[in-house]
Amino acid sequence: MQPSAGAASVASLVGTAATGAALTIGQAPAFAMGATYLALADSIALAMENAVANQQRGQVLADAALTQILALIIQKGATSS
Repeated sequence: MQPSAGAASVASLVGTAATGAALTIGQAPAFAMGATYLALADSIALAMENAVANQQRGQVLADAALTQILALIIQKGATSS
C-alpha cells in the first residue's frame, strides 16, 4: 500500500516540528546565558548611573556649602572692622 500525499505531508510537518523543537532545546542554554549576561550588564550600567548621579549631587552640596561659608566670611569680615 502506498502512503498518501496527505500522510507524507503530515510526516513532513511532524519532522519539521521535531527538528525545530530540537533546535530550540539546543539553543536554550546559550539563550539563558545571553539573557543572564544582558541582565548583569544592565545592572552594572544602572549602578554606574547611580554612582554618577550621587557624585553630581555631592558636588552640588559641596558648592552650596562653599557658597555659604564664603558668604559668612565676607559678612564677618565686613562687620569686624
